Amino acid sequence: MKMRWMLGMFMVLSLSLSACGLSETKEVDQNEVEAEASDPDMSGFVMDQDEDSILVVTPMDDDGSGDEGRAMWVSGAPEGLWVGKQVEVWVDGDIAESYPEQATAEKVQELEMSEVQGADLKASEALSAALSETEQEQADVLIVSLLSFDEESDQWTVKLDRRGTNQGEWKTTVKDEK
Repeated sequence: MKMRWMLGMFMVLSLSLSACGLSETKEVDQNEVEAEASDPDMSGFVMDQDEDSILVVTPMDDDGSGDEGRAMWVSGAPEGLWVGKQVEVWVDGDIAESYPEQATAEKVQELEMSEVQGADLKASEALSAALSETEQEQADVLIVSLLSFDEESDQWTVKLDRRGTNQGEWKTTVKDEK
């Protein structure tokens, strides 16, 4: 009887230990977790690009209550053409408080803009085309105040506000064709 009891206890103990088996663990970098969980430091349109540096500018708010026209040169952007795209930026380190601000990117993520019904171009392509037409002074910062598509005329209307040496407004239309 004692032998059966000890054998039973051994089996229960073995089953318990096997249920606690080893599993593979993955090392997690705490900085990566915090960066993924945190809100971006800035989001806006890329209005200019110089190699791996992009100028991100927040658009005009309808109600004027946000940080419209905030501009930041972000160095360390991934390779590619960024002008016209809407992005979110996470900053690595301090932000230099100049105008435009200056910072180094920890992460730059393009925001997917929904396709506009009836349009051949994406909004980012229309903005990029409009920006290529502007004669911009080095000190100017352009802020998107209107980006809309008119299906009837088959064109985009782009209105930009200038901040810098040429204060004022600039408006153009872009034909909706690739």
